Amino acid sequence: MGASTSVIPSASQSLGASGKLSASTQSGRASQNFAAVVGVFMRAYENGDINVPEIKAAIEGLSVALDKDPKLKSAVDLSFIAKLKDWKKGNEHLFPHVQLAVYCAKEVYDLRTKQAIDDRKAKQPPGSQSKLVEGAPAELLKGDPASYLQNTKNWALFKDAKSNNLYFSVRGTSTTGFAAVIDNLTNADADAKLTIEFDTGTQNQGKFKAHRGFLEVAEAMFPTTKAAVLNAAKGLTPKPTLVFCGHSAGGGTAFFLYHFFQMRTTQAERDTFQAVHCMTFGSAAIASIPNPVHSKRTDDRILSFINVNDPVPRAELPYADWLAETLGRYLAIRQGNTNVPPYSALPNQILYPGGEMVLLDEGGEVAGKLEPGTLSGKAFLDLAAHNSLGYKNIVSQLLK
Repeated sequence: MGASTSVIPSASQSLGASGKLSASTQSGRASQNFAAVVGVFMRAYENGDINVPEIKAAIEGLSVALDKDPKLKSAVDLSFIAKLKDWKKGNEHLFPHVQLAVYCAKEVYDLRTKQAIDDRKAKQPPGSQSKLVEGAPAELLKGDPASYLQNTKNWALFKDAKSNNLYFSVRGTSTTGFAAVIDNLTNADADAKLTIEFDTGTQNQGKFKAHRGFLEVAEAMFPTTKAAVLNAAKGLTPKPTLVFCGHSAGGGTAFFLYHFFQMRTTQAERDTFQAVHCMTFGSAAIASIPNPVHSKRTDDRILSFINVNDPVPRAELPYADWLAETLGRYLAIRQGNTNVPPYSALPNQILYPGGEMVLLDEGGEVAGKLEPGTLSGKAFLDLAAHNSLGYKNIVSQLLK
């Protein structure tokens, strides 16, 4: 379901000539600014369905304007892609897992209700890559005005019919109904919270700042998650591999579920699986250490796939505030206002998508190793690059 232009304030209504949010949309929190300015458009792009050409054109125009700005030109320069090291070489054994993970990350969007889950379990689609084993719709857990509403997310557990490998997929942000409101309050609850949940005692990497909303949702989901995957693995031979996966906000939640599984299970429970991975696609920015120590088993991997110019992996609070301000200034200049301050410098990134980052560039046929510092210096602005179907298609093309 796409966003309707009839319910979305126009750019001129939402953003004043100063480049700041107008009083009607100002909330006092950078996270709320982000939701007001670009959040609704990203929500629509979760499923690749949007009808806001004015905003799309404005962001495209902003990218062109930044390319002409001496201070920000490098932020939109994508020539760095050609210099990335090839991630594919040496990781061919992971390609089947990535292919199924991105498939499951998209499929879970269609499993929002118990009826949809039951229907899918009863009759698997012809040629389905994975069989749905179990699933659950989102459940509202509590309401607290001081800390927003906390909820679980839709999830679905798939089993590969050929290998018996298990894929626990978490849905990204809902675009419809009350679930969309709850999800986006969780997304906006993005204060960086210091956590010691994952401290392994190794170089203190388990102590890091985390996106509070996703961390708390994953904690609420973990008991059910643990029971589901361990029950599904019973009796499977040879030992299956377990992959936590998700797109966008689902990827952010999957990252923390993976870590909870590594830290809150016994050795015997972890040894039920040949390997335990986390693979996300267009994940939200969630952790101050991109790839914290997570497992003593060297085969376990955390991979974060990022489509070139996808803004969501870059969209933590400082960037969101900068984008709201910069878009406003661009629109003010376009409307002929000559008393507009220059664009502010691009802020450094505080939170990153979790894991080893792999940049996907369909046009250049690149799957390259992306260092956190590189992502921090870029202003990714293409909303269409966040499309979940797009991720599936690009992975299918690049990781054959």
